[in-house]
Amino acid sequence: MTKTNIILTFLLILALVAMRWLHLAWIDEKKERTTLQDQYDEAIKNNDAAPLVILDTIRDTVAGTVTYIYPPVVTKKNTDGYVSKGLADTLAKALKVATKEIDHLTSKIISIEGKGKGERIKDTITKTEWLVMKPDPVFDVKVNLLTDSIYPSAKIRLAQAYAPYRKNVFSRYQYRSAIMAYDPRIQISEVYDVNKVPRSPRWGLGVTVGPVITPKGFTWGASVGFSYDLIQF
Repeated sequence: MTKTNIILTFLLILALVAMRWLHLAWIDEKKERTTLQDQYDEAIKNNDAAPLVILDTIRDTVAGTVTYIYPPVVTKKNTDGYVSKGLADTLAKALKVATKEIDHLTSKIISIEGKGKGERIKDTITKTEWLVMKPDPVFDVKVNLLTDSIYPSAKIRLAQAYAPYRKNVFSRYQYRSAIMAYDPRIQISEVYDVNKVPRSPRWGLGVTVGPVITPKGFTWGASVGFSYDLIQF
């Protein structure tokens, strides 16, 4: 056995070991995705949309923000199956399209509770006394003490970002979404974020480079040709 054949045999064994390791990693990743997908599919089967599972909550005490991390749903089906029918129909009506034409749909419930002290302020022009809430990053509440009228207002600031995510260089890309609220009292729940993606084509043009088996033994080779995916993951 020549030195070249020994090296090629070693590389082939190394490639088989790497493929086996990638296969096991893919199985673990698929189990994680399947668990979340099963939750959505079971909810749809029972005619009830499933809110997303929040993976992590990050509170920044210095910046005074709270960030919610969750995995958005990526599906090749229609998005209306993953949210309440009323919401899907309302948005489709507003867009003047059919629900099957919506390729991105998101909704969430935002809530906040707070309390604070007020200061009595007299308006010398209107002869009215007000109870004004001390400065707050979200709430602005005024009470007319003469008429017992309340004038509340609130400003909630949010930021949302999407980013690709994968556990390692061999894993497939997934997506994570983050919603940042600029006040730690803000709570976000009932999150729905569905993205419709086109089905990957089965046909493709590819290049293969590596060791090949010939009647004379192992050797290096390269080929260009069409490929067809029998199974898509």
